[in-house]
Amino acid sequence: MCFVVSLQSCICKMSCFMLTNVNITLLTWFLGVYVAQAVRLAPPQPPAWPATFSVDFHEEQHISFLPVSSNVGAWHYDFGNKIARFDHLQGQRDNFCHGRGLKLKDTLGDCHLLFNSTDMYVHYPRERQCCWACGAVEGCTVLKPTWLAGAKYLGQETINGTFCHGWEVQGAAAVDRWYQTEDGLPCRYSERIIYWPHSVHNFTFNRSTYKLDPIPASVFDVPDYCNVICPKPWRPPPPVMEGGQ
Repeated sequence: MCFVVSLQSCICKMSCFMLTNVNITLLTWFLGVYVAQAVRLAPPQPPAWPATFSVDFHEEQHISFLPVSSNVGAWHYDFGNKIARFDHLQGQRDNFCHGRGLKLKDTLGDCHLLFNSTDMYVHYPRERQCCWACGAVEGCTVLKPTWLAGAKYLGQETINGTFCHGWEVQGAAAVDRWYQTEDGLPCRYSERIIYWPHSVHNFTFNRSTYKLDPIPASVFDVPDYCNVICPKPWRPPPPVMEGGQ
């Protein structure tokens, strides 16, 4: 009799133990699924640029559906040394290059924007024309790698057949968007000017040209003849009033 009671007690304890293990296993599985789902649904965090990179791009501007310009160019970026060079090549209508008052034979010619820690210069190398366009007071300094901090996640967009993540941030003069692949290759930079006529400026990057190698210092050299202030220096647009253009 005692043996039967002990056996029943043992079987009961074993059953409780097994049920407890099953419950723990199921709970662990559900928690794992929940965490995985939460991670999957959480939007990717805004990326930071590498300290140094270079990449070629195709550049387009349009107002509404009307094309304004189409050309190629390149970015050379070295934040460690607080220098950068943005090349807008033949056919460009870049808003920093144009309107500076230089006497040019071809206003659509190659234009290089040269940045150092305090200034930005507009350089038309084919015509050996160059001038100081703006400085730190006007916001003309090298963009920080963390400029996307706090940016709004836009989701995915297919760019040249590749899925790219996008983020948006409000700048002083434009709404800026940055797109890159899952593994960090740049897809597109886009800016929509917030003042009339609200032009849109797209840089679609050639990912095969993207390099993180050190860039020769000579790439960023400001020519000796770049020693004058532009006749019409660049000035930031006035703040857009609420309800205004």
